[in-house]
Amino acid sequence: MAPSNHQKHQAGRYLAVAEALLHGYSASLHGAQTFVKINGWMAAVQVAAQGGWMVADIDRMTEMSIDLYVLVDVTDGRRDFYVVPGDELRAGVRERHEEFMASIGGVRPRNPYSRHTAIYPTNVEVWRNQWSLFDQAAQPASGETSS
Repeated sequence: MAPSNHQKHQAGRYLAVAEALLHGYSASLHGAQTFVKINGWMAAVQVAAQGGWMVADIDRMTEMSIDLYVLVDVTDGRRDFYVVPGDELRAGVRERHEEFMASIGGVRPRNPYSRHTAIYPTNVEVWRNQWSLFDQAAQPASGETSS
């Protein structure tokens, strides 16, 4: 039986933790669904199993305040990791979404209420394997973990 989306997401979280450990960082799962803790930083993990990361609600995603994301791409057996600063990811997603909406006249033809958008590897290529974003020196001066 093929794995469910939930199982793929959970596997992606474990892969993110394993990859961080292999890069020499402390790493663990945090909570039951979305987060990992790497080198003192809280990061949201998203997993792509079909070529892109799906965002169900662009407004909800762009209102988040998480500092770092680990995007894991397991499409066609790949194991690619993109460590992306939260503000930059959210700004890029918002900009691409607004450009798309402008290109279709501002209203989705099939479902005008949809808030769905997507992130593709080409959108985040510059952050591929940027594990150094988890370096201790980059943490807030207060020494508290990022959230």
